[in-house]
Amino acid sequence: MVTQPDASSELPSSLKAERLQQSPLIPCLVYLPHSYSGKGPAESCVQIIRYFEEEGIAPALYVGRSKSSVAPSIALRTAMRGLAGALPWRLINRRAKDKLDAQFRKALTQKARKGIAYFWPGDDGALVQDAKAHGWITVREMTNRTLAAAKSSLDKGFARVGEERPHHITQQLVDQENALLKQYDLIFSSNAQVDQSLLDAGVAPERILPTTFGWNADRFAGTQPRAKPEAGRPIIIGNLGTLSIGKGICDLLDAWSKVSTNAELHLAGPVDWSVEQRLKDAAAADPRIKPVGYIDNIERFFSQCDIVVLPTLDEGGPQVTYEACAANTAIVATDMAAARVLKDDSNALIVPPHSPAALAKAINLLATDAPRRDRLAAQAREDVNAFAYSRVGARRARQLREALKTLQGAAR
Repeated sequence: MVTQPDASSELPSSLKAERLQQSPLIPCLVYLPHSYSGKGPAESCVQIIRYFEEEGIAPALYVGRSKSSVAPSIALRTAMRGLAGALPWRLINRRAKDKLDAQFRKALTQKARKGIAYFWPGDDGALVQDAKAHGWITVREMTNRTLAAAKSSLDKGFARVGEERPHHITQQLVDQENALLKQYDLIFSSNAQVDQSLLDAGVAPERILPTTFGWNADRFAGTQPRAKPEAGRPIIIGNLGTLSIGKGICDLLDAWSKVSTNAELHLAGPVDWSVEQRLKDAAAADPRIKPVGYIDNIERFFSQCDIVVLPTLDEGGPQVTYEACAANTAIVATDMAAARVLKDDSNALIVPPHSPAALAKAINLLATDAPRRDRLAAQAREDVNAFAYSRVGARRARQLREALKTLQGAAR
């Protein structure tokens, strides 16, 4: 049985300060083989660990390259700097990883006091073995379900739309990850579906740390929901993310053909090869479908939508879900995109993945029921307060401290 995270427990500041005075900070080496630019999964990592120090954990972030600043509570270590670091990431990512691995390996041996080695996806297992050999507790971040679970869902999604070209998850990658997951002492799991995929992969329940992603409250300060539609104005329905089969775009396009109300479908994000022609054909046939490309201001996009639809076929605990809640907008999502915040008919409408009919029914229901849209949006906005990164990061740090105590006690 995997214990669910407590979204409400927080220590009073006086007790927190007293505890930190009594014990030294626990070192935490964070491995992030990415180019950090203040966006995407790398930003999730930075937002989480920036709150570790106040809970007694000192994070040192080892990253391939940094093009954005981090909080003072994070010691930043970059592999690529100067002119080399300014080159396009695709040209330097291999070299950056080699340098990053060397830096991280050196840090594992130099720290007098051992603590936590926290790995984000991208390591090949060798560093994990080195960390364990030098007495570090190893932790893995699961940003999505296991590759085995994702492959099964993508196989189904590709088959349903008749796409014969293969997706990126091979059986070899599945086997490699399954072997790698056995090495970590602890694994952060971002939603119930990730929990189950880890259990299915043979990970012991006591090694799973149920957690969440979150949202940056500063970015959404003052965000208001879209004004009520005036007579004749179409309902704006939005989707944001990579437009691909895996993100459910084909299901959304199929569902859209059954949406008869006065509405427009705004699709924001880069277009994956798997849906490029389908999207072109659909937009040419239906002027209500409006691909808007990549956008930088997520909060503004969401606040301009009457409904946000998240039809993904496979996911972890998507940050975009929390951001849609924060934008005070009604949401239709598959259970894969629900994270640990969305509940059916409480703060969103939840439908199963791979079901365009259920998706169309939910969209039509919200598009024609303004009071329900308002109720769900208001409840989602209230519920998401528990998932601001200031709380998520602190909760994760407390989980790590408690798990570290348990593991160290068992080793004695």
